[in-house]
Amino acid sequence: MERTTVGSLLRTTQAYCGQLCEKETLDYGIVYHNRRFAALPEASQFREVLIEDAARIPEAFEQAEMWFQKRDLFCRRWAPAEGRGTSDLAEFLIRNGFRARRHVAMSLVRWVDLKAPERVRILPARAMRTAYRETFTEGYAPESSTMRELIAEASLERLDDPHLDMVLALWDKRPVGRCGLYIVGDIARVMNVWVSPDFVDRGVEEALLAHVLALAKRLTMRNVLAQIEETDLAGQVRLEKTGFVRDGEIVEFERDLTANAGVAT
Repeated sequence: MERTTVGSLLRTTQAYCGQLCEKETLDYGIVYHNRRFAALPEASQFREVLIEDAARIPEAFEQAEMWFQKRDLFCRRWAPAEGRGTSDLAEFLIRNGFRARRHVAMSLVRWVDLKAPERVRILPARAMRTAYRETFTEGYAPESSTMRELIAEASLERLDDPHLDMVLALWDKRPVGRCGLYIVGDIARVMNVWVSPDFVDRGVEEALLAHVLALAKRLTMRNVLAQIEETDLAGQVRLEKTGFVRDGEIVEFERDLTANAGVAT
């Protein structure tokens, strides 16, 4: 069976989860967990969920909930197999405190000559960990500093994976953006594109994408993919200008991080 863009993205996501998490197979899916980062949805989730009989949904839910509860953990994300959930599953999860998060699957169909501003320097994040950490200080309210630090720590730990090439954008020595290229087999996934709000219109994202896509081209990757929030219309347009096209949808269900009083936010 021919691999789809959605299927390839799910494959990379599963590998990406494996960077931080241990996993255990249950009857209806696979638990991914890491106690150290348990407050993050990526480290407390139930993935590859497949429930063929809608009548079994409550049973699957109870089994997953009990698995986490017995370990004093809290399931924060459900990710259906094949990137989509049935209407019955969506209705059940939403009724039980989850919300649907929709992502657009995108595939590179042409190489575009991107122009990067001369003032932007792109350097490997692995060699500049302090500067890389600084990119996680923006966009968080003061009361969410604990969560910010946890996200930064998880991201720093990921840098040790040789399959992830994370780069940093510097503008006059100030870290203003980051982006990664994650290699899984013949798939290269552009990941975690972020640019400081003060530099969104200064060509920083173009410089980041130019760098990681040049790497993908040098490596002769057959499939170059990206996944982006459905609500990020501007980001989708920028990727389309870079040579990507939309090719499917991925739906996950996520709990509010404040749903568990024991979690610092």
